[in-house]
Amino acid sequence: MWKRFLIAFVVLLIIFGGIFGFKAYMGAKIKQAQMMRGIPKTYVTVAYAKLQNWQPYLESIGNTVSIDSVNATTQVSGQIEKIYFDSGQAVKKGQILAKLDDSTQKAQLEQYKAQLILDNFNYNQYKELYEKNAASKASYIQALSALKQTQALIAQTQSTIDKMTIKAPFSGVLGIRYVSVGQYVNPGQSIISLYTIDPIYVDFTLPQNDLEKIKVGQEVEIHTDANPNATIKGTIKTISVNINNVSRNATVRAIVENNEQLLKPGMFVKVNIVLPKIPNVVVVPSLAITYNPYGDYVYVVSKKGNEYIANTVYVQLGQTNDNKVVVLKGLKSGQMVVTQGQLKLRNGSPVVIESVEKD
Repeated sequence: MWKRFLIAFVVLLIIFGGIFGFKAYMGAKIKQAQMMRGIPKTYVTVAYAKLQNWQPYLESIGNTVSIDSVNATTQVSGQIEKIYFDSGQAVKKGQILAKLDDSTQKAQLEQYKAQLILDNFNYNQYKELYEKNAASKASYIQALSALKQTQALIAQTQSTIDKMTIKAPFSGVLGIRYVSVGQYVNPGQSIISLYTIDPIYVDFTLPQNDLEKIKVGQEVEIHTDANPNATIKGTIKTISVNINNVSRNATVRAIVENNEQLLKPGMFVKVNIVLPKIPNVVVVPSLAITYNPYGDYVYVVSKKGNEYIANTVYVQLGQTNDNKVVVLKGLKSGQMVVTQGQLKLRNGSPVVIESVEKD
């Protein structure tokens, strides 16, 4: 029985030994073939680091503010007789927007004007008699007082009638109306919103450390999500003298021409404050940068013998703009950097240049 176990053990040993031996043999052959073939090359796209005159910006976010805005309302109560505007319409200063029913007030005005004729006649009569000492001074003063009261009532009624015609206090664009013909309105009730939007203000904030870089009249560029390809230009109008004691930011106001009305009051916008150009800085495509917590780097391609080798070079970066990055340290103009294919690369990897990016 022990002989059977021994024979079985020897047979199994021979089988497994053969299997492991075959795998080791095949692994050695594969390794030998790879060594003979060399390390596989990676196909990459490259671009040249270039010297450029760099346009730096200070970046911020802000919102648009109408220069003038008001909810047009009435100073007197009444029923709306007629509306002279449409929502969204452009209007001029003094243009009539709506009119309240003033028939009662006009009737009162005619009544007071009739009374004025009588009071004026009485005043002239008593004045003439008083000058001839034929009437008392009290009668003359009473006639004068009645005349003045009637004149005041006429002026008061005329003022009320004028206030029942609602006009635009300034030129601008109307919003959405809140009332209808026949509706009874009270003093202070909103009838229509009115905004001045050309030009328009853009308010944004900057850290206190950046305030020395800006001044009144400096150019700004405005971008919106609604029109991402449009660049709207303006200038800084006001820099707040007060710094927020929590955020340490200051509010800055720019004024922007808005002829095409691309900006609406209350819009969220991106603001670039244009700074003086910096000459001769090294610039590479942003795709060439591999960002890493331990340091940003690029793969620089150089020729070694008959092949190209990609080596890791750590860089110090500056500002990014329009898919370009300023390299402050680590690169020189004319060096080739990899912009596509970095994921397969290691330091010293051989590469094949598939294409070269051009500006």
